[in-house]
Amino acid sequence: MAAAAASKDSPAPSSLSRGDRNRQLALHHAHLIQIRKDIESLILTSTETLLDLPTATTASPSEPSAADTKTVKESLRPFQPSDYDALVEERNIDHKCGYVLCRRENRRQNRKSKYRIVTGSGHGRGSNLKVVEPKELERWCSDECGKMALYLRVQLSEEPAWMRDWQTNEPLELYEEIEREARMHDGNNSVPRAAMKPQVSDAQQTLAIRMKDLAVERGEGNNTSKAFARVAVNVRENDPKEQVSPLPPSTDSKHAGSIEGYIPIGNPLTKQQSGQHEDAEDDMMPTI
Repeated sequence: MAAAAASKDSPAPSSLSRGDRNRQLALHHAHLIQIRKDIESLILTSTETLLDLPTATTASPSEPSAADTKTVKESLRPFQPSDYDALVEERNIDHKCGYVLCRRENRRQNRKSKYRIVTGSGHGRGSNLKVVEPKELERWCSDECGKMALYLRVQLSEEPAWMRDWQTNEPLELYEEIEREARMHDGNNSVPRAAMKPQVSDAQQTLAIRMKDLAVERGEGNNTSKAFARVAVNVRENDPKEQVSPLPPSTDSKHAGSIEGYIPIGNPLTKQQSGQHEDAEDDMMPTI
């Protein structure tokens, strides 16, 4: 109601002079610039606060205190992923792990080599090899802290805070909170984990149906169709003792003496063949 009353009291844009319209436009942009400066100042202050976390000297990244958890969730609301990367870099400069709830020092790597080869948790030889720069490994104290830090990063919005209502965003979640809830759920569940029916999405069900139909078309869908769909093939190796002599060159072919299919005009073989053709026509004249 107050906004409606204000719009009635303010003069219409068409009734304003050119100078008044320019003044309103300048004030509008000045207001936006001031909001951006305030949010950037807030992000800088939050970065300074997060550099000193965790507050307890014996804090564990997997079991942080409630106060530190609340500080992290509230401070990271206006952050973008680029602001979060800057926070991690500032902690690394201070020789700290990039995860804000970890007090340990970050890893140190040999900077003489430009790249490092690291292995993951995949099965099979060379199934999960990655080539990374040493500075990427120095961001965290361990792979577990890197996983928890990146879990926070993927929840941040790419849109700047001054262009969105960042105060009403959904609260951030910590990776250790999700893990704790999963452990509690497994502990309270009386059904064995192996006996639980996995949840399959619609896309996975559609893919499974299509793969089953494809297997039926190839004769692999059931046991009854295998006998009819598959053909017995006998593979016989060539006998290396058998000597096959190549055919001798012949000048009887019309393509003899050709160069990639082209027969030169002055080719003697062409003249000989044309002469034989003329002799055959002369022999046929008396018959006609």
